Amino acid sequence: MKHNRKTANVLSFMVSAMTCVASWIFYTYLQASPERLTYTIGCFTIGILAAFFVYAIVTSLPDKKRVRVAIVSIFGLLAFTPLVSTMAHRVTYSRFGLTVYGAIPVPALDITVNRNGILWFRPKTHQITRQELDAIVGPDVEIVVVGIGWDSIAQLTDDAKRISSRVDLRVLPTPAAFALFNRLKAEGRIVVLIAHSTC
Repeated sequence: MKHNRKTANVLSFMVSAMTCVASWIFYTYLQASPERLTYTIGCFTIGILAAFFVYAIVTSLPDKKRVRVAIVSIFGLLAFTPLVSTMAHRVTYSRFGLTVYGAIPVPALDITVNRNGILWFRPKTHQITRQELDAIVGPDVEIVVVGIGWDSIAQLTDDAKRISSRVDLRVLPTPAAFALFNRLKAEGRIVVLIAHSTC
């Protein structure tokens, strides 16, 4: 059981580390949301329980090398599939409060996708600022797609609207923005996305 305990400790540590990062993301990027603490505490609690669950399962399995290799392989697949799936560069599913980018589910958070298809998060506010746009719009970006929410509540500041003098700015309700983003990416255009996932 000695080898299984080592494997269990490493995997539990990795789950705990990913939990801390995910909780930090929720806490940092849901600043204006009343659910900020609920999501953060929920994410942290589920992650820590998952770490204990992983430890309990791994230490109860037979202490054989092939079992450990299978466990690490399955864990690696579950942990890295979402990261690799960002290479899909598309929103694969969306509904109010949930966006799936590649295979990465993003509940409640607003998202940005830069010219390289890298997903990140924006503060949960209804004002999209010029600073946000400038952070993801490089000199070679052709189109900026902005999803202003399912009910079109989010708005661009007047200063943010002026970016249309530099690039093609498309402001749409979020479902239409996702569809346009996917189509433009499929055409090989250099496009960035900012999307409000709720209201």
